[in-house]
Amino acid sequence: MNKLVLHCDVCQSTSFSSEEMAMTGKWSRLFNYSNKIFTVVSCNNCGHSRFFRKDARFNILEAIVG
Repeated sequence: MNKLVLHCDVCQSTSFSSEEMAMTGKWSRLFNYSNKIFTVVSCNNCGHSRFFRKDARFNILEAIVG
């Protein structure tokens, strides 16, 4: 079985790290609520990053409480 190896588009490195990041949309700013969640994968060599959107469910209680 072949193993999939990912390479950076910029420098061809195979070393990556990932983090989760939350952003607000146009209307969610009114409620101080981050409804757009992304996983950010970054190359450890050159810093080139890609964003992958995760499904976020709107929780009205979190929006009200802030």
